[in-house]
Parts: sequence; structure tokens; C-alpha cells
Amino acid sequence: MAIPNMTIGEQIMVHLSQYIRQQENFVCPPGMSQGGIATSLGISRAHAAIELKRAMDAGRVTVRIAHVTGASSRRKVYALTPRGKGIADAIRGRALSMTMELFLPDGQRETMEGRRAFETLRRHGIPDGHAVVLLLTHDRIDVGKAVRRRLAAKGRAGASAEQLAAVRFYRTFVGPVAWQFEVVLGPPHMPPFPAAA
Repeated sequence: MAIPNMTIGEQIMVHLSQYIRQQENFVCPPGMSQGGIATSLGISRAHAAIELKRAMDAGRVTVRIAHVTGASSRRKVYALTPRGKGIADAIRGRALSMTMELFLPDGQRETMEGRRAFETLRRHGIPDGHAVVLLLTHDRIDVGKAVRRRLAAKGRAGASAEQLAAVRFYRTFVGPVAWQFEVVLGPPHMPPFPAAA
């Protein structure tokens, strides 16, 4: 059973845990900045600022000024303290111990244990932190939809031209008619007949 009320604070801990090895770098990835955190979690910058302040007051997160990839000036970047890392590890452990139903892009539906579901999401391009959040906040995961949402979020954070084109193609040509397939075939759409081997 998924945990419906995973707090934004917990999501931030998991998100920042992806950057443990880069915490002390001279140039940090955009995901360590307030804007990168907000974009990744789908929240406003103001909400991210409030949650980061709470995490700093609780001794879970530290802040420093550093160069950020793609930014013209130095910015605040956030990193986990040992206490924050412990919380993120506990959350990850909960996610990996669950059983999850995944709807794969090829139309297959599969129930798998948490570690295998986590690896499947990573193989489809979902970052570690986002995969953990998906496992803890959903009863079922449509992998194709998660990948498209991730591409859209990346587009807002500076995706490549190919990724932006893929998102625009989906919105223009696939999205408007996708509901018809769900009405006829049911979500997620399974092939009406066994696929040829």
C-alpha cells in the first residue's frame, strides 16, 4: 500500500540524496538549487523556500553559495547533513521494501517488489529520487506517463531540443486522442490481441 501523505519535506530529503557525491563540488548541478528542487518536485519556488528553511532549522539541510551549471551567477545550493541523509536512507528503505504494480510503456502490467520496480524506473530514465517518490506516493505507476512528465519538467528546467520536441509531439498529436484509447481499451491500454513474437 502506498503512503499517500509523503510530505514535501521528505520529498526534498530524497531529492537531495541524489547529490550526496556532488555536495562539495565547486560547480553543482541545477537540482541542488532552490529552483531545481521546485521544478523537480512540481512545487512553487516559494513553497520550496519554506520547506528548505524548515529543513535547515531542523538540522537536516545545509546551504552554501556555489556555481550552478547553466547559471550566470553563483547561487545558493542545498545539501543534506548526516541527519538528513539518515532520513533519506530510511525513506528509500521503505520504498524498496514495497510491492508495486507497474504499467510498462510496451503495454505490459507487472507486479514487482520495490527494488526491481526501482531499477525498472531507473532504466526508463527516471532519476533515483523521483523513482523513490513515485514508489511511495502511488498505488500503481504508469511508467510511460511518468517519463513524459519527467521530460516536461526537464523542458522547464532546460531540456535538449530533442526532449522538448518529444513533449510537444505528445501534446499535439498523442494527448488529444489518448482518452479514446483509454475508453476503448481501459488504462493503461493493452493490445487488443496478443502481440506477435
